[in-house]
Amino acid sequence: MPADNNELYNEIKNALDIIDIIGERVRLRRTGRGYMGLCPFHNEKTPSFHVWPDSQSYYCFGCHEGGNIFTFIMKTEGMTFPEALEFLAGRAGVDISKYKSRNRTRNNTKSLYDILELSAKFFTDNLLGTYGSAARDYMKRRELTDNDINTFSLGYSLNSWNSLITYLTHSGIPERDIINCGLAVENRNGAYDRFRGRLIFPVRDIAGRVIAFGGRIIDSSEGVKYINSPESDIYSKRRNLYLLHEARKFIREKGRSILTEGYMDAVRLHKCGFKESVASLGTSLTPEQAGLLSRFADRCYICYDSDQAGKNAALRGMYILQEHGLDVRVINLPDDKAKDPDEFLCSHSPEEFEEAVKNSKPLILQHIETLRPALNDSSSRKNALNELFEGLSKLSLDEALQYRSAISEVTFIPPSELERRLIRIKNDNARNSQTQTHNQTRTLTPNQTQSQSQTRKSLHDDSPEAGLCALLMRNRECRLMIKPQEVFDIFSSELAQDTALAILTGSPDELESSWLSLGDTDKTGFIAKGDEFCRQSASSGENLTPSEQFRKIYSELKRNSIERRIKSITAKLLRGQADDSELQELGRLQKMKDKYIL
Repeated sequence: MPADNNELYNEIKNALDIIDIIGERVRLRRTGRGYMGLCPFHNEKTPSFHVWPDSQSYYCFGCHEGGNIFTFIMKTEGMTFPEALEFLAGRAGVDISKYKSRNRTRNNTKSLYDILELSAKFFTDNLLGTYGSAARDYMKRRELTDNDINTFSLGYSLNSWNSLITYLTHSGIPERDIINCGLAVENRNGAYDRFRGRLIFPVRDIAGRVIAFGGRIIDSSEGVKYINSPESDIYSKRRNLYLLHEARKFIREKGRSILTEGYMDAVRLHKCGFKESVASLGTSLTPEQAGLLSRFADRCYICYDSDQAGKNAALRGMYILQEHGLDVRVINLPDDKAKDPDEFLCSHSPEEFEEAVKNSKPLILQHIETLRPALNDSSSRKNALNELFEGLSKLSLDEALQYRSAISEVTFIPPSELERRLIRIKNDNARNSQTQTHNQTRTLTPNQTQSQSQTRKSLHDDSPEAGLCALLMRNRECRLMIKPQEVFDIFSSELAQDTALAILTGSPDELESSWLSLGDTDKTGFIAKGDEFCRQSASSGENLTPSEQFRKIYSELKRNSIERRIKSITAKLLRGQADDSELQELGRLQKMKDKYIL
C-alpha cells in the first residue's frame, strides 16, 4: 500500500471513534469496558455483538464477524477499501485531496473520477441551458421535473460531434484520458463524442462517485434507444447497480430491494417512494451484482419487463440471487398494457404497485408459471422439465421441497419420488464438480443436507491462536518472544500462520491498511477475535500482563503441537511404519511435553 494511503488510514483511524460509527447503525448499550448490541451481520434476538473502544474493534460471538472501523463500513455499506477510506475521511473531516494531490503531482493528471464528475456537471448545465429545451420537453412528456434533475443528476449531451471533447480539453484534460473514460470514440479521422443528443443518466459507484453514463434518445427516429459507457479502469457493469448508492440505506431499513431493468424504471420507483429500488444496467444480472444486494437485505423483488425477454432475464436473475442467499420474489404487474414499472406507475398509483409487491410470487412458483404452457405441450415437455430441474438443483433441498405439491402437480412426479430425484441430481452435480476441487465428494441423503460453504471459523476453535496473534500485533515485547520459524510449529490453522508471519516479518503499524487495501478482511477479523479472547481471559480473574498472557497461550499451543506430533508418530508405530529417527523423536517429545504444563 502506498505510504500516502497508509498515512491517510492512520489519520482517519485516530480521528474517529468506532462507538460513534457503529452506534449510528446498531443500538449499543454499555457493558463494562465495552458495548453490546444486536449483530448487523446476522439475524438474532439476543445480543452477541461486542464493540470495544480500547482496541477500536468489534466481534460477534454468533456469526464470528470481527474487525475494525474500516471493515465494518466495508461490510455494512458494501464498499471496497478505497471507497470506505474516502467515506470515513468525510466523516472524520480529513482533507483527502491533499493525499490525492501528492499522487497527481507525480503524473500531473486528473483522475478518471474527476473527469467523469466534470462531464456530469457539463451535461447538467446543458440540460438547464438554452440548448436543453428539447430535452426538457421530453422530460415533461415523461413526467420528470426540474427537481428530478438535481435528485438524479440528469443531464443532456448536445447533438454535436465534439462539444464534450472541446469542453474537457479546454479544461486541461488530454484527449487520450477522455477516450479512456469512455466519453469519446476514436476512429481513423480522430475522436468524437460518444453521447450526442441524449438524456444522460450518470451511473455512480456505491461511494457516490460517477463512473459511467447511460444516454437515452429523446427523438425515437434517431438511433438506438440507449447508449452506455463501455467498461473502463473504474467501471465494470457487472459490479455495479444503478442508484445503489442512494438505495442502500432504504434497502437496509425496509429489509428488501426492488430490482428493475432500466434507468427510468429505477428513477420512477424512487419518485413514487420506492427508494429501495435499483437497476441492473441491462437484462443480464451477474453474481457480483447479486452479491452487492445480499449485503443490505435478505429479500429481493424482481420487476423486469413483461415481454418474453424480460421474463427469461428475471428467471436467470432469480436463481443467481437465490444462490447468494436471498429470498427472491417476482412482481407481476396487473396491467397488460404496462410492460415495465415506469409505464405502470405513470398510469397507476404507488399503492397499486405496493399491492403487486404483496402479490409477488416466490422463485419456484414463478418458474412453474412461466413454464406451464411448455409443460402442458407434449412436444416441449421434456425440455421444460429439464429446465425446471436444472433450476431446482441450484437450491437447497429444503428450499425446493417447500413447494413439492406445486412441483408434483405440473411434473406428475409423486412427492416421495420428487425428493429422491432432486437428491440424485444434486449428488450428480456434486460428483461433476469434484474434478474442480481437492475435497472429497460428500453425498446428500434425504435426512441430511450439508453446507456448501463452510469457513475455517467453523472447522475448529482457533480462539487461542487468534489471541496469540492479537498479542503479537499489539505488543512489541511479545514479538520478541517468538521467532518466525516457530510459526508453523505453534499455529495449526493457515489463517493464524499467515497472520503471525505477516506480523513478525512486517511492520504491524502498516499491516491493517495493507491487508484491507488488498481486500483481505479475514486477518483484521481474526485479530479482533483474538482481542476478545484476551479480554475474556483477563475477565476470568487472572490479572496477567500481556507478556504473561502470551507465555500462557504459547505454552498451551506448544503443548497441543507436541501432542499432535506424538499422536502422529504413535499411529505410525502401531502400523509398524515408524523408523528409528521417529522413535527417538517420540522419546524427546514425551519429555518436552512436561515442560508445557497447562
